[in-house]
Amino acid sequence: MIKSYLSAFIAVAFLCQPAGSGMAHAEDLPAEQDAFELTPEILAALAECRAPRETLGEAGMALFMGGAIPEWLSPVDDDGHDGMMGLETFDLKTPITVFGASATRIAFLQEWVVTERDYDAALATIRTQDMKRAPIKLTEQYYRFVDPESGPMIGAFAPTDDALAMMLGIPADAGKPKTMFVGCNYTVASQKDFLDAAAKADSMAGDVGQDIQEMLEGEP
Repeated sequence: MIKSYLSAFIAVAFLCQPAGSGMAHAEDLPAEQDAFELTPEILAALAECRAPRETLGEAGMALFMGGAIPEWLSPVDDDGHDGMMGLETFDLKTPITVFGASATRIAFLQEWVVTERDYDAALATIRTQDMKRAPIKLTEQYYRFVDPESGPMIGAFAPTDDALAMMLGIPADAGKPKTMFVGCNYTVASQKDFLDAAAKADSMAGDVGQDIQEMLEGEP
């Protein structure tokens, strides 16, 4: 029960998208799956919102649907974010460049393709990519829509390892987060829809937190 609430909060805080991995959708899959070959350049393009949406589905099939993971990618067992359900992280043997910075690790979360950077480096990317702060208080998030009518959205957000504690009213550690995720969200949504949802995120998270608290108090 708590896991489902937490997934819902994470979806609301990021882009109010449906909970669960959006990596591969049947309608997004190419007619000839064998023709697709995942490369480091494709991952860099995905993280920078330069790849078409169907490429995310193809990458998801290659990585998460029983295919052979390329030898230049290694799944990470402990990425330091146990509280972020659905986060799938990989190390790259050869660095890629994402928004002008070298990256040796890439991660997938629902419709996000991201790299993790220290806070100051993330802020530098936020400035160079002309992102704006989203109207969410519980988590620090920034955005810029490539297409204001349908996305995708270049974004940056703080890790949500403590999302459950925040919903229950437990104060988060004071000060800025140590790192932020920077990348692209391929959810089909308009900028208006995103901002409308983001404006409601804190209230919705509070309601979810109250429900969890009542559930916990009712347990023997």
